[in-house]
Amino acid sequence: MSKIGLTKMNFAMAVWFAAIAPLLAAGSFTNEIQVLDGERWWGGGGGDGQSQPYGAGDSRHIDLRTHGNTSSPLLVSSFGRYVWSEKPFGYEFKDGKLVIDSDAEKVECVQAGSTLKDAYLAVAKAHMRFEGKTPPDVFFTLPQWNNWIEIFLNGMDQKAADGYTAELAKSGFPCGVYMMDGGWLSHQGSYEFYEKDFPDPKGMFDRITAQGWIPLIWTAHFVSPDSREYKKLRHHKKLNGLDYLAYRKKPGSHEAAVVRWWSGISAVYDLTKPEANAYYAKILHDFADKYGIKGYKFDAGDPRFFAEDCRFHDENAEPVDYTRLYAELAAREFPYHEIRVSWKCGGLPLVTRLLDRAHAWTGREGQDTVIPQVIAGGLLGCPYLVADMVGGGLEVSFVGKEINEKLFVRSAALQSLMPMMQFSTAPWRHLSPDGVRLCRKFAGLHVEFAPYILETARHAAATGEPIVRAMEYEFPHQGFNRPMQQFMLGSRWLVAPVVTPDDAKTVELPAGTWRDDLGETHVGPKTLRLSNVPLDRLPRYERVGE
Repeated sequence: MSKIGLTKMNFAMAVWFAAIAPLLAAGSFTNEIQVLDGERWWGGGGGDGQSQPYGAGDSRHIDLRTHGNTSSPLLVSSFGRYVWSEKPFGYEFKDGKLVIDSDAEKVECVQAGSTLKDAYLAVAKAHMRFEGKTPPDVFFTLPQWNNWIEIFLNGMDQKAADGYTAELAKSGFPCGVYMMDGGWLSHQGSYEFYEKDFPDPKGMFDRITAQGWIPLIWTAHFVSPDSREYKKLRHHKKLNGLDYLAYRKKPGSHEAAVVRWWSGISAVYDLTKPEANAYYAKILHDFADKYGIKGYKFDAGDPRFFAEDCRFHDENAEPVDYTRLYAELAAREFPYHEIRVSWKCGGLPLVTRLLDRAHAWTGREGQDTVIPQVIAGGLLGCPYLVADMVGGGLEVSFVGKEINEKLFVRSAALQSLMPMMQFSTAPWRHLSPDGVRLCRKFAGLHVEFAPYILETARHAAATGEPIVRAMEYEFPHQGFNRPMQQFMLGSRWLVAPVVTPDDAKTVELPAGTWRDDLGETHVGPKTLRLSNVPLDRLPRYERVGE
């Protein structure tokens, strides 16, 4: 070929590359969807709830590397439209358009009706797995207790755990599920207690069970790389060497990948290999049976841990697929469980916990993020949500700091009419007698509402409808198409917790007749501006005549 021919070919290639490079950077397929006047969108990651509904300038990539909670390749619109893909995609709201980039396909917009409810129910029917099954009733009917904060502050050992158990039994608080959190094991993957700190673990769980509580224990899918368990996996002939662990991405490598997470550096069970998935499940069952444990708090699972250097048995599996398999294992093997991270698991009977909340009113993990994140999770098909721990579950928020009693009590009020309620910090250790009384009152309110909450959970399992609903979902095109600090519990109760330290609350009532918790009747649409809301009050409004 002549030099001229080569030059022309190089030029043509340069032109082609210049044209295709932006698409390669953003994704192989791009679709621009015109955003309608007044239209707003929810979806993607539940951990982004405080940013929803999305508006101009918002952009994300739905692959969970940044979300750390419930996520799905889904967006739903207040004007009855939705987008769905089986694979992760990126999206941006820019210049009046929703721009979607995908490496897998051109993601199309579907018109399913005219409301947010229309859009969500259509995508739930088409792409989610609602089959009429909920988690066990006790998750909804009684508050849960998790000893994480107290054993973190007072020592991760049996003495601290037993002390918490004994005090809870005397406290007068109701309890259904009791979770033994992290710090009990000798090393990752061992499924044995650190004997020096836990000399009688069977007795520890016997005492929990004797109270009539359902015992769960913390776990994660890791194996310490220098441990006996790792060596067993490496050399066991029946397990084909390291084939039950994820490999490093390096081509041809037969080294187990090691990932960095908050507790160290560990190898990972490869749940994409059916034999490894079953092997890990058996380990969990054998351990639970040995100590009389009913299930697990399945922690971690975050795709970001696997994205950098993990190669799976299923060569087509992405990090998010590992997350999905981890959540599916929890739902399949242990009806009593808790999961924090999931991907494309809409409809499964998963007890889903929000990412750790800080002991703070505002901020990325503040208490004011709870309502929008629970709403967002419901619109991703995960209605069985627990709003982390009353007062917060981010342990560093409590180290060397005073407990803010007002914040703690308001948090208890907020959670009392959520699908599930979970305590960790012991009120009797940190609050005044009046503060303890108020927390006990709100725990009792949750028990009082349990029949209705359970009714809404069963309705969710049958239809896909969220338990906690955005105002726009229940009252479309009435001015609620924006972030709000109030929600509908089912279709009957409007709940408006106080989430600020000034004791004030603005409540927006839709059209109709409403009876509040004080017995007063209001006719909407109406805006109520409440000041000096007492700590013992959770403003709530029942629809009359529905």
